[in-house]
Amino acid sequence: MCICIKCGCFSCKNTSGEQDEKGGAADCVDIMLAILLPPAGIYKKEGCTGRFWANVVLTVLGIAPGSIHAVICISGK
Repeated sequence: MCICIKCGCFSCKNTSGEQDEKGGAADCVDIMLAILLPPAGIYKKEGCTGRFWANVVLTVLGIAPGSIHAVICISGK
C-alpha cells in the first residue's frame, strides 16, 4: 500500500489533495479500528448502511472476514 503525501489516503485517486465528499480519506486510526473492531470502523466512516450490516454478519462468522471487508470498504470505496 502507498500513502499519498498530499491527502494522507492509501491509494490516492484524488490528485487535487482534497478529501472526498463522503467522509474524507482513510487514516491510520480508521484502518486500525477496521482491523480490531470491524463493524465500529465501518460505522465511524459510513454510518448505519448496508455495508455495516454485511460486516456485522461477516464478523459474527469470523474476525478475519470482517476485518478484511472493513479494510476494503474503508480504504477502497
